[in-house]
Amino acid sequence: MFDIERLLFRRQFILGPRKFTPNQHWSCIQLPRGLHLSIHNDLPYTSSTSNEGIIVTLIGHAIDPNHPQSTERDILRSLISSASELNSLVESTMPLAGRWVIIFQNYHGTFIFTDPCGFRQVYYHSDGEHLWCASQPELIKANCELRLNTDDTLIPFLMHPRHVQEESPWIGPKTIYENCFHLMPNHYLNVDNIVQNRFYPSHHLCCKETHEIVESVCRILQGTMTALTARHDVLMALTAGWDSRVLLAASKHVSRNIKYFVYRQTNVKKSHSDIWVPKKIAGALGIDFAVKRPFNNQLPGWFVSMLSQNVTCARVLPKTINIYDKLIAGNMRININGNASEICRNFYDKYCKMNVSNISSADLAVCMFGDKAPSFVIKELDEWKNGFDYQTNECLNLLDFLYWEQRLGNWGAQYPAEQDIAVEEISPFNCRLLIETLLSSPRHLRAAPDYPLYRELIRHMWPEALAFPINPHSKGMFVDILKRQVRYYSPSSAIRRLKRLLK
Repeated sequence: MFDIERLLFRRQFILGPRKFTPNQHWSCIQLPRGLHLSIHNDLPYTSSTSNEGIIVTLIGHAIDPNHPQSTERDILRSLISSASELNSLVESTMPLAGRWVIIFQNYHGTFIFTDPCGFRQVYYHSDGEHLWCASQPELIKANCELRLNTDDTLIPFLMHPRHVQEESPWIGPKTIYENCFHLMPNHYLNVDNIVQNRFYPSHHLCCKETHEIVESVCRILQGTMTALTARHDVLMALTAGWDSRVLLAASKHVSRNIKYFVYRQTNVKKSHSDIWVPKKIAGALGIDFAVKRPFNNQLPGWFVSMLSQNVTCARVLPKTINIYDKLIAGNMRININGNASEICRNFYDKYCKMNVSNISSADLAVCMFGDKAPSFVIKELDEWKNGFDYQTNECLNLLDFLYWEQRLGNWGAQYPAEQDIAVEEISPFNCRLLIETLLSSPRHLRAAPDYPLYRELIRHMWPEALAFPINPHSKGMFVDILKRQVRYYSPSSAIRRLKRLLK
């Protein structure tokens, strides 16, 4: 079966004033400034010191698409050669994909930042004397006292219908614990003064020519696929959607080294497009594809308890059974999925038709929580918006960063954290250079329902993959779409959009 002890805080880490090794599956290294990095043995890490005394520690999986053969140690060696100070190190991580955390130490202090979407999370807490940083608040709680947050706006937020309906998405850097915070994407934590500072965007984005964008994005995605398949056995989710189709196209040259799959839950029919479309693709393109059914449709109590112990606010969702299924199968392959692509597909445009340069925090809250957004959400978004210094334009849009930092940085990072008990998951789109390149395209080229830029990416990498429908609509899906269009648009504009959707 498996070692239950090994599942405790699996694939997690903690940085603090003393080591934490709860069992034999943990190791610890000492870093400068009295810091101890304790890390689960299933989470890779590497640390190195430059001739100038700069220490860089890389935790997790990093991929350099420009040098697919490079391991994490190779990548760290390259980073540290240009890491004279924090800004230059951050800049040198622009091409990196993966799920990682970097600790940078020089004579100025200690600084921590994450992969672009913060899929490898960092939380931190100070007791007034010592600072603890960890992959989850529960790990901090195992080392020092954490009290529940007494913010009187928090309970209405947690009880809000949209919070429950949309898989409990969090907003902002606060947590359910007092004085315990989440390091947000595009920010670094200064360990000495316990402040997180924005480092991206550091410049205005300029629109680029489409052919230049397509060539650059394809090169990044294909390089990432080359690296992943060279270094790991991988599984890749394949559905009827846009993101997985782009990744399928990017994997053409290494498709023989990938096992493609989709999970079919008990309430999903064979006629669902996420089942029959990838089956047709697999048959025509000759790829190794399987429709997986969970071995057991019930979660045992011990698993739910362990998951809650490992991950703060761990959820029990229909897809949680997939995590348990991967655990009992003992699958050591790395999962590949299309998360983070939605940043570049104008996700919140359908909720907001106003001038983004004049948008209020209340308007942003409507995008995420509907007309009656909780006051906690508005307050947190107001603080976030005030910290965004750059004027928005076509290629630097606040709605894209809202999805990037608030949606993916919180809700999007939760499922990978929950999956750590069973499997590692990597998103090739989680690359700052790739995201920036896609965002440098005119907005209409990445708009629903046609997504012309994404179609061009697929055509460039594996044109035969375009022969199959992308997100075809069933009757039930048609009703859902109709409801959505009528809710957010005038009747006339809803009809126009539905005609486009049903072409």
